[in-house]
Amino acid sequence: MRLKRATPLVVAAFVVGCTGSPSQSTPSAESMAESMAPESAAPESVAPEAEACSGQELRFVLSFIPNVQHAGFLVASARGYYEDEGLNVMIEPAGPNVDPVASVGDGSAQLGQVDYGQLLRAREAGVPIRSIAQTYKDSFLLWFSAADSGIETVEDWAGHTVGQIQVGDTVESDVMLAQAGLTPDDIEQVQQDFGIEDYLAGDVTVGTGVVFFHPASFNGQTEMAWPDDFNVFAPADYGAPIASQTVAVNEEFLASDPDALRCFLRASVRGWQATFEDTEAAVDDVMSFIPEGAIPREHQEAAIHDVLPIVGSGPDDDLLIIDPGQYAESLELMESVNYLEGGLNVEDTYDSSIYETMGPVSAP
Repeated sequence: MRLKRATPLVVAAFVVGCTGSPSQSTPSAESMAESMAPESAAPESVAPEAEACSGQELRFVLSFIPNVQHAGFLVASARGYYEDEGLNVMIEPAGPNVDPVASVGDGSAQLGQVDYGQLLRAREAGVPIRSIAQTYKDSFLLWFSAADSGIETVEDWAGHTVGQIQVGDTVESDVMLAQAGLTPDDIEQVQQDFGIEDYLAGDVTVGTGVVFFHPASFNGQTEMAWPDDFNVFAPADYGAPIASQTVAVNEEFLASDPDALRCFLRASVRGWQATFEDTEAAVDDVMSFIPEGAIPREHQEAAIHDVLPIVGSGPDDDLLIIDPGQYAESLELMESVNYLEGGLNVEDTYDSSIYETMGPVSAP
C-alpha cells in the first residue's frame, strides 16, 4: 500500500458515514488518498504457513478518515502485512467524492468498510455487494445524557432534543425508541455537530456519539468524566443489537478472485491482533496515516481503548468473524421500523466462506 500525508483538516467538521452519506464538509478523499503515506512501512517476513497471493491490487475504501476505528487495517498496511500476503492494497478514506457503497458496488473498489444497514439498503436497490467480514461485534454508535439530567432510560427521551450527527436515518435510535414504546415523533431530532460543542452549549439534551471520538473528547477537553458523569445508551443494551461495520466486497470480484480476499482477511486479522497486543505501537502506525494536526495523538491513545471492546475480547478472539445470527436479527429489527422495505434473504447479504477458508493467521 502506498499512501501519503494529506493536508490538515478539522475533526469537528466530520460526519460519521455509518448509515448515511459522508459529510459534504469533508476534504476531497481523492486528494487525501493521493497524498497520504505511512511514515514507516518496513515489511515483516512472510509467515511460512501463509499461501501468498501473486501481486493483486486491491482498493479498500474506509468508512471515514483514517483513525483508530480502522486501526487493524492501518497497522496491517504500515507493517507490510498485506505485502507479506502478496497483495498491493490501496487504502482510501471516504469523503464527499468517495462513497464506499458506490465504489464497491460499481467495482471501482474491490472492498469497503460499509455499515450493515447501508449494505442492506444497497442490496434492496440492486447493488451487488456482500459482507465477507464483520469489523465490530457491537455498534460504535451511542447516545448519552448528563447523569443529573433525569434522563435515565430511553423512555425518558420523550419530549427532549436528541442530536443527530449523521446524514440520513439512524436505525439504531429508531429501534431503541420502538422498544421503549416511542416513535421518532415523540422526540425532537436536531442536527448536532460531530464534536461535543452543541451538547456543551445545551442545544441537545440527549447527544449522539461514537466510541472512537466522543468518550475521549469529553475526558480530554472537559471536566466531565466519561462514563461516570453520563447516562450512556448503547444500542445493544436497549433492544437494538444492530450489526455494525462490515468488510463489503463487490460480488463479481468475490466470484473471480476469492484467493485475494483470503489474503486480505489474513493480513487484516493479523493487524487487529497486533493492535490488541500493543496499543501504543498501533497508535504510532495510525498517526502516520492521519493528516498532521487533524487529530491529537492523546485523543487516539485514549480512543483506541474504547474501540477495541467492540472489535473483540483480545488477540485470541475470532476477530472479523461474521455472526449470521446477529445479521438475521438486525435485518428483522430494521424491517420492524420500516428502515427496509422487506423481502431480503439474509443469506444473500454475506459470504462467510472466505473467512472460513482463509487458513491460519500468524502471530503478530
